[in-house]
Amino acid sequence: MEIAGPPVTPTPDETTRRLTLKQRYDRYMARFKEFLSRYGMLAIAVHAVSCLIFYLGFVLLIRAGFQLQSTEGTVGAFAGAYVIYKATQVPRVALTFLITPFIDRIIRRMRNKGQGPSNPSTP
Repeated sequence: MEIAGPPVTPTPDETTRRLTLKQRYDRYMARFKEFLSRYGMLAIAVHAVSCLIFYLGFVLLIRAGFQLQSTEGTVGAFAGAYVIYKATQVPRVALTFLITPFIDRIIRRMRNKGQGPSNPSTP
C-alpha cells in the first residue's frame, strides 16, 4: 500500500483569485455586447414584447380583483401594475436572454424550410 504525500497547501501567492467588481462588470458587459451583436434587433423586439405582455398581464390581474397590499387604496390599476412590472425587471431580462436564441433558431428554420436546393446554378 502506497502512502500519499502530505497535503499540498497553497503558498500566499497561489491563493484563489477573486474577481473584483470592475472585472465582473467588464466580463458581463462583454457578454452582453456579444449577445447584442449576434441577435441585435431580435433581442430588442423579444424584450419589448415580453415587457408589454408582463405589464398588460399585471393590469388585467389587478382589474380582475387580484389584491396586493401595495395596490389598495389610492393607487390605481396602472400604477400598481407598473410597480409590480418594475419589481419583475430582472426575471424579464433573464427571460429575454433565455428565449431569444430559441426564437432565432425557429426563424432560421422557417426561412430555410421553403427554399429549394442550395446550389443556385441548377434551374
